[in-house]
Amino acid sequence: MLAAQTTTEQHSSNKESRNKNFKRYQPMTRIAHVDEIISSSFGLWISSLFSAISGVNPGITFEDQKETFFGILEYMLKNGKIKFIAPGADCYASSNNPKPRFTIYDIEAHWNAPVEEIIGYLRERWPASASEENDLDLAIYFYEIPGVIWIKDSGELVAS
Repeated sequence: MLAAQTTTEQHSSNKESRNKNFKRYQPMTRIAHVDEIISSSFGLWISSLFSAISGVNPGITFEDQKETFFGILEYMLKNGKIKFIAPGADCYASSNNPKPRFTIYDIEAHWNAPVEEIIGYLRERWPASASEENDLDLAIYFYEIPGVIWIKDSGELVAS
């Protein structure tokens, strides 16, 4: 029983630490359920991360949801939980490109820029006209920005 309690206490302490680290990156928005947001989005397209924020925080404003989104991305990039595919990397299979040059396992496909540059790039492309989660311009944005590569605790890479 003591071992289980210690594990639970450590998990709780780690969770509190992650939430504190997130708040450091995003002081304007106090967000609940950061771990739940990340775990429910893991391996999915980046729009799932954005949607999960309001899903577990009903009533959050669109602007706070946006800022929280960038805060969580920054947190995950700085903590090695995600990477992005480099802009322009031939990594996407399609009917026009059935055999792309790279996969997510090729280092050349990874965007190795500083975190601030990546977040700046994503912010610059955010559609100014977007005013709510179901905005068509926002949906287009999520499919035009580089894809996210999720990193499991084991180091395994996952992308949708």
